Amino acid sequence: MSLNLTQSKLTRSEWNNIEVPVSDGEKEILRLIIDGYGNVNIKHNKNSSMFSFTKIERTDGNEHYLYTKYFAPIIAKTLEKYKPELKHFHQESATAPNVVGGGHMKKIKSIDALRLSNLETNIDKNRASIFEFLLLDFCNMMCRHLNKDATIYSYYLYTLIQLKKTTIEYINRHVMHFVDACIEYGNDKTEIRDIIENAYEFIERNPYLITNADIELYSHQKELFTIFAKNAAVNRPNLILYISPTGTGKTLSPLGLVQGNRVIFVCGARHIGLALAKSAISMEVKIAIAFGCETASDIRLHYFAAVDFTRDRKSGAIRKVDNSNGSKVELIICDLKSYLTAMHYMIAFNPVDKIITYWDEPTISMDRPEDPLHQLIHDNWVQNLIPNMVLSCATLPKEDEIVDTICDFRGRFPGANICTVSSYDCKKSISILTKNGDYGVPHLLYSNFAQLQECVSFCRENQTLLRYFDLSEVVRFITYVTNLPECNLPERSYIENHFDDIAGITMNSLKIYYLELLRSVPECSWTTIQLYMNESKNAKYQREHKVVNGNGETIEVSPIASVKITTEDAYTLTDGPTIFLTQDVMKIGNFYLQQSNIPQTVFQEIMATITQNNRVSEKINRLEKDIEDYDTQRNGVGSTDENKGKGASKKGDKKVNMDKMPADIRKTYKELDELRGMLQYVSLGAKYIPNTNQHLKIWTTEQNAALCSSVFMPMIDEETVKDIMSLTLDNSLKILLLLGIGIFADSPNARYMEIMKDLANSQRLFLIIADTDYIYGTNYQFCHGFLSRDLTNMTQQKIIQAMGRIGRGQIQQTYTVRFRDDDMIMGLFRKPAENMEAFNMSRLFCTE
Repeated sequence: MSLNLTQSKLTRSEWNNIEVPVSDGEKEILRLIIDGYGNVNIKHNKNSSMFSFTKIERTDGNEHYLYTKYFAPIIAKTLEKYKPELKHFHQESATAPNVVGGGHMKKIKSIDALRLSNLETNIDKNRASIFEFLLLDFCNMMCRHLNKDATIYSYYLYTLIQLKKTTIEYINRHVMHFVDACIEYGNDKTEIRDIIENAYEFIERNPYLITNADIELYSHQKELFTIFAKNAAVNRPNLILYISPTGTGKTLSPLGLVQGNRVIFVCGARHIGLALAKSAISMEVKIAIAFGCETASDIRLHYFAAVDFTRDRKSGAIRKVDNSNGSKVELIICDLKSYLTAMHYMIAFNPVDKIITYWDEPTISMDRPEDPLHQLIHDNWVQNLIPNMVLSCATLPKEDEIVDTICDFRGRFPGANICTVSSYDCKKSISILTKNGDYGVPHLLYSNFAQLQECVSFCRENQTLLRYFDLSEVVRFITYVTNLPECNLPERSYIENHFDDIAGITMNSLKIYYLELLRSVPECSWTTIQLYMNESKNAKYQREHKVVNGNGETIEVSPIASVKITTEDAYTLTDGPTIFLTQDVMKIGNFYLQQSNIPQTVFQEIMATITQNNRVSEKINRLEKDIEDYDTQRNGVGSTDENKGKGASKKGDKKVNMDKMPADIRKTYKELDELRGMLQYVSLGAKYIPNTNQHLKIWTTEQNAALCSSVFMPMIDEETVKDIMSLTLDNSLKILLLLGIGIFADSPNARYMEIMKDLANSQRLFLIIADTDYIYGTNYQFCHGFLSRDLTNMTQQKIIQAMGRIGRGQIQQTYTVRFRDDDMIMGLFRKPAENMEAFNMSRLFCTE
């Protein structure tokens, strides 16, 4: 997919799509970002305390009343039920103030009593979201397993400790007294090592930590907003190098910045800009769009930003907007081609020092020595007049790698503040798998100690890579090495000396500790450690097979390379869609078409139907062209992208008034309807479609049946199939769609690409096969990804960008990045010999 093709005006369908509101859950996040500009410490939590839920007056008497009525009976029941397990803890807690009753229930004001009476049913229905009940449930579960199952009670103890970190106002202090007593008692019985050895289940697979966590700004957003909020007073130019992992909200940060500034969002990737536009419109941010602009007259205002316009006399709806008046525009979204036009447009209505240029993914196309976009990028930098610029990228070169760029900015904007805003939030693990299906982590990859230390140093400096360390493997290494007496670790490196308490054990802290252990392991012990870790390793996915030898028949287990993803390995693709990145998309597409095991007779039947549909489609296309020509002549408009599809012949358009049309056009419409009715529905049997029940019965063994509960299958509806079959398109693409596979590449059929994008956005495709430039143009959610062996020449930065397409959702699922060449993994964890992106950036982001 050539990036140059993105520098064009929006089509009508793209305009329509950005008007579709985002979900309520997304709006909650967007509202947080918008409000966060003025209060970077803002937090939300789906739970509420009893006081917040009931909204009665907060007094000591009311607090005691709520405790005595709702919480004390639960605590008393827990203490009574688990007497043998609690022993001294039970006696101490029973005599503590307010724990089992704290005296008689005090009277409360009649108005508060009435309110509670009216809320009684709601309190019971919303018990799961009232935080005190949640805490007491966990205390109950912890007490239930005391002296019975250390792993289970430690799980609830750890969860309680982490839940206490949440920001929920007005939690009942008497309840917290009991919770603190439970935690104190559990801490006395628990070793920190026990928590770490079970960290994969306690952290990675713990749904309570994610569903009950505070919703707050990322640390990089807090820092970015603070810089520009302070800048309002000092009025100083700024160049911000904005670095954080993909999927952590960087491209939504402009919605916060517009609360105190005007923002020009420039992007080389079309879909990123459209996604931001959709979010902005959903939150009623006043935006303009500048894609494929030659002059300011090509800029288009959204209705929210319109100042001068005409309304429909009957409906009152806005009909015609004067796009030349952009005085209300808060955010203009443009492509690289249109940046200078958008810049002058915004300067015409705003002081230049109140504008921020937010350049998203400035390293696009810089992974190659020459590219048609390079001159465009250079011109934008050289002719830029905006003194505040944010360069936002997960793999942005560091300050010392782009000294020429920084010096050039300072030379053009004297006194400029140069600041790096970076964070390496690690809230989820995305496991790297080798070509054989093993985990791709440093302690399994590097037998050479010097190379290992080089890897450790690089990862310590580039902690965004921590998210790709599989936590279960990290824990396995920590457990083995810290229990190995002959390892002779420094005292500071042992668990007991590194972690002060259970609260400090998090996914991020464990992975940093893992790097510390790798750095501290003596060289003389490394061969032994690495040999054991490789011999005892377990692959992410395994397959049993029978082996006959001199001792008879035995069962061996081998790792799954996971390449047969339309047949026996399909079950490993769970929770969401998969992306396969390759240079030759049709080669991979045809490979999976061949591998899908469709019998020749079935294939021939499908092809015969498709061939017949193709004949009908050719006639449909001719008639649609006649109608489009008629519409163009009638409306007096050209065939620009914005006007394409406005004729009533296109699917989904408003009903046309046939009475006002010439007889020949009415006849054409009638013939068109008849032809569309002749299109035959094409379908594959369910047993050929990946991860349907019938498919799993054929291809999945009993050993792997447990994983099948979360498998992901395509959801291609009949209307979409009919739509695809009506297109003039390579037949293999049509059959691949039936399998739930979409191809993203340069396509002669724009309608096919629109359908594929809609399917990807709604997560209905099983697999997307795309070239590497596609990675910059999508915010779609993928749970698994493949990097083909023909990508070995990819730069390290682009590999990280490619991996960043995986695991972008808000919840913890099973995520994997599967490499078809292990040398790419080895190169990922070491400093590259040459940083092509940094070299090109220094060359292009420079006046001379």
